[in-house]
Amino acid sequence: MSEKSQYQVSSYRWIILVLFMLVGMTTQILWITFAPITTESSAIFTAGDTDLILILSLVFMIAYLPVNFPASWCIDKFGLKWGTGVGVIITGVFGFLRIFSVDYTWLLIFQIGCAVGQPFILNSFTKLSANWFPEEEQALATGLGTMSLFVGLIIAMFLTPILYLSSTIPLQGINIVLIVYGIIALVTMILYLVFVKDKPESPPSPLASEEKTLMVQGMKDLFKNRDFIILFVAFLIGLGAFNAISAEIDLIFGIYRPMDVYSALTSGIMGGLMILGGIFGSVVLSALSDKYKNRKIFLILSLGVATALTPFIAYLPYLVPLYIICFVFGFFLMAALPIGLTYATEKTQPVPEGTSNGLLMLIGQIGGIILILTFSMVFIAILFGIGFILALFITEVQK
Repeated sequence: MSEKSQYQVSSYRWIILVLFMLVGMTTQILWITFAPITTESSAIFTAGDTDLILILSLVFMIAYLPVNFPASWCIDKFGLKWGTGVGVIITGVFGFLRIFSVDYTWLLIFQIGCAVGQPFILNSFTKLSANWFPEEEQALATGLGTMSLFVGLIIAMFLTPILYLSSTIPLQGINIVLIVYGIIALVTMILYLVFVKDKPESPPSPLASEEKTLMVQGMKDLFKNRDFIILFVAFLIGLGAFNAISAEIDLIFGIYRPMDVYSALTSGIMGGLMILGGIFGSVVLSALSDKYKNRKIFLILSLGVATALTPFIAYLPYLVPLYIICFVFGFFLMAALPIGLTYATEKTQPVPEGTSNGLLMLIGQIGGIILILTFSMVFIAILFGIGFILALFITEVQK
């Protein structure tokens, strides 16, 4: 049998990818639901205590820590559809149940349920690309998958206030938000369960047909791999810093600039442009990475640009150049996410994709928590510089 006939690409891969993008978007919508209406939600659920509303978002980051390894194990053990499907079902059910939240306690319980489902979905993108896509499309597929996370954030940021304001009665406005997002969660769950398949009849590449190691052995192998260790540190810095900067956008203005110079909308525009840049970068740079069959140069470029632009984000006093820099910052930095995940999959075979993907996403969450608690733009710029230097020493994947 020739190699060409042995490895066949199914056109159904794009349907699978779209369905995964929908559930990815849904997790982010459920996560960030209350961020644009924190004050309004606190007036209804917590007697004005906004910190309790912020916990509704924070539980997603906290839940990732204990759930990450069981989620990765499920994906590796039960395959793409049902390993990820556990999280899709949990997310769909608890996202829908939020509609029936009679008080803050029930809302928090249902939100924790949504948070538990998230790692099963986020840890699956490299498994999806390995199972369904040829090698020359795998970074693009992972890039489109991670792009859906940014799209979900933007949808929630813009749609939530519109839904809330569609009623003149605050409680009804909140209920409309929960109903719409609950229906989205339920529908995406049903679509996933009906149409997603674990893998095509014929593998699309040698990567898809390669026998995998067990998860425990795979984790041992990962930390014997010099390139993975460097990438692990880079994710701690890069993903952690992006999460911290996104969460502390207002603080950046409060510390480094006189607030009376800017409107309250400015920080929101900055954050939105970073995410928008990340959407474009995830697609464009991932496609270029596939085309030129090179991961290393794009990882170096992403961390190098982040190192150079972080001081400008912190101190630049001119709005238009600042907006451009925020877009470029997101474009390059967030493109490193899918490219890095793909690099890890290729570099650490036969370690299961869910294991390497899960560890990198986990360390990014931990990095976010650490950098939020110790927030300093100067410190983040230094860390980016360290990440850039480390990236110079990784070795390219041999095709």
